[in-house]
Amino acid sequence: MAVIEPLFIPQPIALRRTEQAYSLNDRRLLTLIRDKGPISRADLARETGLALQSVVRLVAHLMERGLVQGGEKVASGPGQPSLPISLAPDAAFSLGVSIMDDALSAVLVDLTGRIRTVAAELFDTTSRDRVASRLAEMLSDMTAKAGIDPARLVGVGVALPGFFVDGGDRINAPVAMEEWALTDIAQPLGSSLDLPVWIENDGGAAAAGESLYGVGRRHRTFAYLYIGSGLGGGLVMDGRPWRGWRGNSGEFTGLLPPVMREKRPTLALLLQMLKRRGLDLHGVGDLVRRFDPAWPEIETWLQETRDATTAILSSAAAVLDPEAIVIGGRIPVDLARRLAAEAGFFTVPVRGRDRRFPLVLPQETEGDAAAIGAAALPFLHRYF
Repeated sequence: MAVIEPLFIPQPIALRRTEQAYSLNDRRLLTLIRDKGPISRADLARETGLALQSVVRLVAHLMERGLVQGGEKVASGPGQPSLPISLAPDAAFSLGVSIMDDALSAVLVDLTGRIRTVAAELFDTTSRDRVASRLAEMLSDMTAKAGIDPARLVGVGVALPGFFVDGGDRINAPVAMEEWALTDIAQPLGSSLDLPVWIENDGGAAAAGESLYGVGRRHRTFAYLYIGSGLGGGLVMDGRPWRGWRGNSGEFTGLLPPVMREKRPTLALLLQMLKRRGLDLHGVGDLVRRFDPAWPEIETWLQETRDATTAILSSAAAVLDPEAIVIGGRIPVDLARRLAAEAGFFTVPVRGRDRRFPLVLPQETEGDAAAIGAAALPFLHRYF
């Protein structure tokens, strides 16, 4: 089994609390236990190619650290019954945060990825200081609500809209989020929350979340279209989030010529259509909260965005050849299903046949996919 280093950019070591280091073999075992557990030591040895004695020693070490636990013994043929190994859910926790141009969403997850509690609200995110203060309050409330010892928090993953610049550590955020653009975000947020912070763009974070808890459980290679106020996305290649050279893989708006971008499938465009009819909606967050699948503008939106959507899907299919293309983000599930059902590709058959196109699927991660994916970042860095 190949050893693959985490694909997310690590943040400054100065923000990290004292922590034990985990070897590559520790991480290989933890990843296998996460993906296939409960699993026996013998199966771990077969999967990794390590000697059984080495696996026994490594598992014992992980048990001493409280990261894994043994279940009831299971008979698996001649010899002693095997002791299935699984992750210890309460060993560590992570907070995932999605900061949008008009809202905040947060999820608190345990080491197995199970969501312990969530918080979401429409919020004016133009001020970084105001957001940092509110996130500190949310973190305190969420840990108390879930009955979690804050000392077991590994860190905070933060998802933001925009694309990376300056070597891949600063985000060029939307115009409405001027204070967030082109500046160090991890350091001040980490200082405010007293935790290490990792930053990812919303599309990349959502793709990571979907790879762990959604479509990725069946399809190891997929493209993720993140539809919110704008259109971005992320890539998962052979089960791992693929960030690209500067962290901007999956920027699917870039597949369109500028003349077509106004008609790409975004919730900002749908909001404009609804406002023209006189609906009193206060931003994309309000649209999502009050979404009505019977709105007549939805059919108009689907028609007007069809050419841009087809161009994006066809380009992604031709360049990446993924198993699936996932439509998700802030888009309501019903609308994501409709967009997926009506999806098409440019086709030029030869001898009556064209290449096989990927499946187009709505996201399966329940809740805010960007926040859930962001919550995975501290675990991906430290354990997996």
